[in-house]
Amino acid sequence: MRDYEPYYTEDGSIGLYSYAEKDVFHSKFGALTEAWEKFVLPAKLDEFKYDNLKVLDVCYGIGYNTKALMSFLINHENYKKKNILQKLIYIVTVYANKIIKRNDCLLPYIDSNNTNKLSRFQIDCLDINEELVQLSPLFRTVKTPGEIYDSIVPQILACFDSYYSLRNVFVNFLSHFSPKNKKEINELLDLKFKNMHIEKEYKINSYVNYILMNSLAEYYKKDYPSKELIKMLREKKNQRFFDRSLIKYASFNRKWGYNKSSKYNLSTFLHNIYYATLSRRYKKMDFKTAESLFKVNFYVDDARKTILKLNEEYDLIFLDAFTYTKAPQLWTVEFIAELYRRIAPQGLLMTYSTSALVRNTLLENKFYVGNIYHNKTNKIIGTIASKDKTRIEHPLTPYEIGLCNTKAGIPYHDPNLSFDKKDIIELREYEFRHSDLMSSSKYMKIRSMKNE
Repeated sequence: MRDYEPYYTEDGSIGLYSYAEKDVFHSKFGALTEAWEKFVLPAKLDEFKYDNLKVLDVCYGIGYNTKALMSFLINHENYKKKNILQKLIYIVTVYANKIIKRNDCLLPYIDSNNTNKLSRFQIDCLDINEELVQLSPLFRTVKTPGEIYDSIVPQILACFDSYYSLRNVFVNFLSHFSPKNKKEINELLDLKFKNMHIEKEYKINSYVNYILMNSLAEYYKKDYPSKELIKMLREKKNQRFFDRSLIKYASFNRKWGYNKSSKYNLSTFLHNIYYATLSRRYKKMDFKTAESLFKVNFYVDDARKTILKLNEEYDLIFLDAFTYTKAPQLWTVEFIAELYRRIAPQGLLMTYSTSALVRNTLLENKFYVGNIYHNKTNKIIGTIASKDKTRIEHPLTPYEIGLCNTKAGIPYHDPNLSFDKKDIIELREYEFRHSDLMSSSKYMKIRSMKNE
């Protein structure tokens, strides 16, 4: 964490500022909210048949996009469990397991010898920063004043105007006691905590971080969390950004989890721990059933190297790299071409970027490209792309396509997916200087004159 500064965003989740890149990982208005609104909601999963969903999360970072997606899927499965027939099948299966004395699992597909047997949702997470990947499940999310009020005052009173009037007073009062960031970070990012708020449905499901920790424990075997990581988490300056219960669980898992597996079945052993530590969270779906839905794979390396090793066909691709000026390696024509080869015929690629360069790079790779709109403000907040034209609800306008064809849209190139950042930028600058294309400023001026 020496190269990063954690800070609280407006929705109570943690963002990161990179000193090396002089850039933020997340929106100051809400790291978790951004994941939902720019990546998960635009996928319209409630309208999409996704019994065997495969997802590629490029630049996993501290995992908000993956966490939001997993929360959506778990919550959706909880809703489906209201179906009486599904409940009956579930109960019969559990009792059948008990009768045949298969205590190592709760359902047939939670077999410790083949944990991936029927995992319905595969998420492949790519990132080059090992430290952040290991830390990702341990970050906390604080309760916003609005959440506290809603937990105290019965929702049945929401039909009265006074409910919201009192809520605003309560929120404004508690905002004075909201988490404090370093003064220099607040000034640098212009952070203010006047209206801390997060939509109820945007919360991270309580199982998600535990599932990610188990996936990381499987990836790193006995060395997760590392001793260096535990030491860093215990430093006073970092403690307020991390969840204590998650840290205790991770430490216990490192000390005992895999050492016990030779004598006892690992699945049974950890299953008992979950009941001991998460008993209050068993309200809708038990943890092992939720965990069995997912197969989360981690690839900690240069994404350009990793992508060449992956042979999956993905239904969703989250492209959440630093801006193209900071990390041009992941915005080149050649890298996007690799994503195009690995996306399903009706798959969707989402990114926060709305730049002409990024959009033109997608267009050059034969993607159909469109806008992601904020569901309340109706402002453009991202870009969506697909091989299937019908999946694009809001295609680019003629004006936006024209902007892509100006100098601003000249893409980056990395022929062998091996150039360093400096070479990629210099190659584009050379092409930019020798291009006959119209400048973006001149294009916008001409278009504005025509509109007059």
